[in-house]
Amino acid sequence: MEFQFLPQFVPTQTTISVNPRGARVVRTTRPIFLSRPTRSVSVGIGIGVFVGVSSIVGVGIVIVVGIGPHATPRFIHTTHTGHVALWVFFAIFAAALVGVGITSLRVEKRARAFHWLSAAILGVSTITYLAMATGLGITFVSTHFDGKAPQLVHLFRQVYWARFINYLFTTPLVVLSLSLLAGLSPSDTLVALLATLGMVVTALLSALSPARWHSGERARWGWFAFSCVGFVAVWCTLFSEGLKAAKLRPSRTRGLYYLLALMTFVLWTAYGVIFALTTGANVINVDGEIIAYGVLDVISFIGFSYLILLVHVHGEDDTWTLPEWFVIHRQGSGTDGRGTYGAVRTEE
Repeated sequence: MEFQFLPQFVPTQTTISVNPRGARVVRTTRPIFLSRPTRSVSVGIGIGVFVGVSSIVGVGIVIVVGIGPHATPRFIHTTHTGHVALWVFFAIFAAALVGVGITSLRVEKRARAFHWLSAAILGVSTITYLAMATGLGITFVSTHFDGKAPQLVHLFRQVYWARFINYLFTTPLVVLSLSLLAGLSPSDTLVALLATLGMVVTALLSALSPARWHSGERARWGWFAFSCVGFVAVWCTLFSEGLKAAKLRPSRTRGLYYLLALMTFVLWTAYGVIFALTTGANVINVDGEIIAYGVLDVISFIGFSYLILLVHVHGEDDTWTLPEWFVIHRQGSGTDGRGTYGAVRTEE
């Protein structure tokens, strides 16, 4: 077959269409001009091949091959129920954030370390739920289809990736709060924080991994396995070194650490189960996912924050008490020329 280029191209007056076996050959005396190549779909049993010859400006001869019908996209997304749930959780977190601000006024500034950490946790969560409720931080990721003829259906599931950005900030703050409560060493605290970050990042990569085919599913569950490794590393640190450090604290503080650590461990385990049943295996729909994660977030962040703020008794021997220079305004100049810290002087 000889290909003719534009300088030598002369439109032919005859085109021939070669159809699948059993069909007739059609001749026409009219030239056929197409604006751009088109793909044809064969008709018949199995996968047929259709070869057409057409003249196109700038191209001599174009051979178009169709490979059968395309997959039909289907989308799994939230409904009105899910949208309402997002706004409800936003309101709950906003109210809880205001409550933390009010409770912080009851204690002196040196005892507000947990108040600031709790405010950061609830503040980030409030912003995240507002973003998701207004349609931000959302994407669609392909997932597997278990119905008939999966090759003909391309299934997409709605993923709220903003949720993982929330966890990227809030879960390390929860771990930091537990570490300060127990009096964990800085080195062990750093290990727990890094493991927490790794756990969340790999969970995000798992959620965003396309999993239409088996290779994609293996990648998704592989990232999930790495996230589980980070989970184990976090709790090995908090259950081993954390318990040792907590034994040196007063009995009330030690008991509160045991309660919060066990509660957080159970809730984080539930997060993994929910992830596996929603984004992972596509068993629970998006509305159910929103409600399940929302309930866990309320208990994990609001419940955790208010327990640590209301149950714990402040004392000078607490490892989390802030130093005086950190909370008092600078006053005057020291002997070395740098500012000193103390009460703000007022005029008589």
